[in-house]
Amino acid sequence: MLQLNLFDSNTSLIETQKLPNNQKLSTNIFTNNYPIHRWYNFIAGFSPEFVRFCIQEAKVNCDDIVIDPFSGLGTTLVEATFQNVSSIGFEAHPFFYDISQAKIFPTSDIQQVKYLENLLLSIQPYTGSFKAIWSESALIFLNKLVSEDNLALLASCLGIENTISQEHKSLFRLIVSKVLEKTSLAQTDGIYKAPTTLKKSISFYDSVSIVCKQIYEDVENLQDNFYSKAKLNFGSSENMELVENESCSLCITSPPYLNNFDFAEMTRMELYFWRYAGSWREITEKVRRHLIVNTTTAPTDLKRNQDFFSSALSENFKLKYLNSIIENLKNERKIRPGKKDYYLLIYPYFAQMQNVIRELHRILRSGSNLHLIVSDAALYGVYIPTHEILSQLMIETGFNIINIENMRKRGERWLLKKRTGSNKLGEYHIHAKRI
Repeated sequence: MLQLNLFDSNTSLIETQKLPNNQKLSTNIFTNNYPIHRWYNFIAGFSPEFVRFCIQEAKVNCDDIVIDPFSGLGTTLVEATFQNVSSIGFEAHPFFYDISQAKIFPTSDIQQVKYLENLLLSIQPYTGSFKAIWSESALIFLNKLVSEDNLALLASCLGIENTISQEHKSLFRLIVSKVLEKTSLAQTDGIYKAPTTLKKSISFYDSVSIVCKQIYEDVENLQDNFYSKAKLNFGSSENMELVENESCSLCITSPPYLNNFDFAEMTRMELYFWRYAGSWREITEKVRRHLIVNTTTAPTDLKRNQDFFSSALSENFKLKYLNSIIENLKNERKIRPGKKDYYLLIYPYFAQMQNVIRELHRILRSGSNLHLIVSDAALYGVYIPTHEILSQLMIETGFNIINIENMRKRGERWLLKKRTGSNKLGEYHIHAKRI
């Protein structure tokens, strides 16, 4: 295998490995081409090709462990299994965690897939009041996204979930969630549901057939030796005490980007439908509170607790990298009509990321590689080189930075006055090595 000159910033993964367009490696645009990966995914994630490259480049073997502290929908863990490598993931978003189980531990029983398909194809519409199932807030939102006929059939799915064996409940939830997406009348604007923008939906029964056909094909073609050696933990990666010191050989991950996606908002439809939460406030308390503070929709008390997060960071680090950013954001807030409190995100975001980086230093073996994809940010026109700041946190913690590569440009869709500076944003691959 050709080796990448990791000290040459002009050499890219794509040139070395002859992978698809380098700008796409940091996205999951090719995920739909791969079995199991394609069962459920969002655009906010890196590609299976990127994971495969990192595993092969590190020359890890079946006795090594790959870790992803922001597992999302399981791209790292699923691909590690395809590469016959053990893996550990952490995910604090309850919907992502539940859906990932079906991908990380895929069924090998084709008959079970057929059973679930037949069960859903024979389902009858729910005839009771939707108010007996969903809260008022949830129902108002769902009614904007799904027709009454399809929602009645989807409601019946909730009623039969308890009849599904525990072993296959996550697959059932995955299938129904995909059907929910396909039956939705609302267009997805990048990643968020836009109820006022309509798209052509697919009927419930047709959606079931389409989704199950894809899963059936993948299960049928899985090799007999496909055996998952993954472990997914539900909770924040700020504390990964379940993982032993120096037990992992490689980290591949992508943390939440500063002021990019609100991962609770992007799954609002699913959180309401499956009744993880019944209101916007509950979404904040039950989901956002357990995620990295990266958007202004984070719980107010967390954002306001500046002293707590500030005290976790060294004075020199704050003075050199953060304080001027905070002051600039405060000044911009005074003259901006939205008066967004972006300045309250800086200390929490980097303090929490410092906790994750320290945990990774603890659990990675000496000489292990850390691959992290992240974006910079421009809030109210104030540029924040997130990739450089996180790299400095890694250096302070005990990592060497091997290379920082700009993988693609971002922000072309958001060239608005309130997002001044977004035309120079990029998505970066930080390659570090634990000392």
